[in-house]
Amino acid sequence: MEGIQELDRLFNPSSLAVIGASKDENKSGGTFLKGLIGSGFKGKLYPVNTRESEIMGLRNYRSVLDIPGEVDLAYVTVPAKTVPQVIAECSQKGVRFAVVHSVGFSELGAEGKKLEEEMLKFARQGGTRIIGPNCMGLYSPKAHINTITSLSVPKDEVGSVAFAGQSGWVTENVIQRGYERGLRFSKVVSIGNQSDLTFQDLLEYFAGDADTKVIAFHIEGIKRGREFLQLARQISKKKPIIAWKAGRTAIGVGAAASHTGSPVGNNVVLDTALEQGAIAIAENLEELIDLVVGFTCPVLPRGNKIGLLVEAGGAAVAGADAADKLGLKVPTLSAEAQKELVDKLKGIIPPFPSPRNPVDLVWPSYDDKLVQLLRQCSQIMLKEVDTIVMVSYAVHDDYFAKEIRSLIDEMGKPIFIVPGHPNEYRDGMSLLTRREIPSFTIPERAIKTLSAMVRYSNYRHQS
Repeated sequence: MEGIQELDRLFNPSSLAVIGASKDENKSGGTFLKGLIGSGFKGKLYPVNTRESEIMGLRNYRSVLDIPGEVDLAYVTVPAKTVPQVIAECSQKGVRFAVVHSVGFSELGAEGKKLEEEMLKFARQGGTRIIGPNCMGLYSPKAHINTITSLSVPKDEVGSVAFAGQSGWVTENVIQRGYERGLRFSKVVSIGNQSDLTFQDLLEYFAGDADTKVIAFHIEGIKRGREFLQLARQISKKKPIIAWKAGRTAIGVGAAASHTGSPVGNNVVLDTALEQGAIAIAENLEELIDLVVGFTCPVLPRGNKIGLLVEAGGAAVAGADAADKLGLKVPTLSAEAQKELVDKLKGIIPPFPSPRNPVDLVWPSYDDKLVQLLRQCSQIMLKEVDTIVMVSYAVHDDYFAKEIRSLIDEMGKPIFIVPGHPNEYRDGMSLLTRREIPSFTIPERAIKTLSAMVRYSNYRHQS
């Protein structure tokens, strides 16, 4: 390959073959082909099936060797025992990349491992690079490719988050639940067994991808662990990396081995990276999405001082407890700042406790002036703290999002938002995230994410 950026052809192919294409939409070859047609893939699309003459209105080819012209990417959906021969033909054809969806390889033990090695032998003969096997493939909105989730996602709404996961279930949930939270993606890969292209390759590619600002992974096993750690240290100086390392218990390790044939012993690698601040580590799917949401903010906290601006006292207590447990500070505001807040709020809201921090607005009136009041109070507090966690019932319109984003840009400090009623304001939360204003359902989740960002910010400034 001519450098790692040749992977551009993987995510933006001009021609794509579905090998094992089927008229039956319940089979993977039919599902993938229908999905590619439905998602509006704009390149040349070639079904390949040994028996048919036409599939879903497209001319069918008996072999990839019969396709006229070049093929950038092949989706392989045939049974495992025939995959080596199919890859041999792809290699002979000069197919640049193959996504091998088929299962039955190293995840099944020695017999499957032997089959996987045979597949790789043929691939290397012609330089075909492989994603998988045992994977769901790609979501590349710029190229209108989506073979990972059948649920509704934007066809061409390109975002700044790149994600690669070993589990198809995790990967489709990251796309779908992330989309509901307001995340938009640059590239997503379901990588499966990593027989050829690995997390290291994708990490290096995402580092140089202009569309990608945040890199995230779901990892069951890392091949070439030292190389991954070295890359992470370098790339984290420019882009944040988030990882959920599954398979941390003895039972989990065994499950990972039978799921994707993943090697044991990678926890030390990621834990070392965590201690150094190079990677933000998630413990579950929700934390993974929370961390990605947080790191889409255009600025990092400069320190660990938090301002809590709330419209409900219970949220202030929850936030203060969470901050203390995580080693973050909720400093008392100066007498000057407190007086400025009192003067600002006098006659606007009912009597309220001393605005020492947390600052409790005690049920302010919900009119057009509230957004400006929240902005002005945040502005006063941000002179003395590194970030604001705001709990507000005003999270429901574009005006709020515009004002908060302009304040983030003006002050150069993050502002995290927690809606007073998150179930009612899911659309508002999504809007905020799309405006690069991190939004969370409860204060504890916001502050745990913030603590990871503080650790990462320290890493960036020390390295």
